[in-house]
Amino acid sequence: MKKLAITSFFGLALAIALGFGFIPATEQTASCAECQTDNLPKVKKAFLDFAAECAKKVEDGEEQPKKCFIPNIYNKLVPILKALSKDGRYAPGERILLVGETQNGNLLAGTDRDFQMLTPSPKNSMTVEINKTDGGNGALIKICTVDDDGNFKRVGTINFPQNNETGKKSVTVNGIEGKIIRISINSTGGVLKKFKYTLKTSQ
Repeated sequence: MKKLAITSFFGLALAIALGFGFIPATEQTASCAECQTDNLPKVKKAFLDFAAECAKKVEDGEEQPKKCFIPNIYNKLVPILKALSKDGRYAPGERILLVGETQNGNLLAGTDRDFQMLTPSPKNSMTVEINKTDGGNGALIKICTVDDDGNFKRVGTINFPQNNETGKKSVTVNGIEGKIIRISINSTGGVLKKFKYTLKTSQ
């Protein structure tokens, strides 16, 4: 009876902890694991620099999200952040992706490449387009958001099967305003095969 009572007590305590968020649920952990979180310090640096540069451009000298996303302010911030990114402070230079620009790549099986937007998104949606141009391998493309608190969320997925077919696939993701986008391309298939592609985003 005493053993049963102790077991029941711990079971109740565990249920309460899960209910109130003291212990993260397995589903939440799995969701976070879907996005690449290793670059978080550099993502946070991007948020800080964006805020600091925005404060220099607004009249009152105070960074305010709504003011930062006004086109005549935002369009001045993008080239500044692009220039700052050349020292690798946000991510390796070849992995920085700006809206409207195209990136080309060629991955072997089991390899991956991550891309990151320089600034928080000024709009609530974005279209990500992947064009497979050559190769017999497939790929899993994950589109994730990161907010200024460091929270990751997967918002879109594109899959290519492991075959020789080429062509374009795209997805429009939503709920991204004020968040930085991370795009991860993971190649799958044979060791001696490849996945050659172009990546482009638009808003």
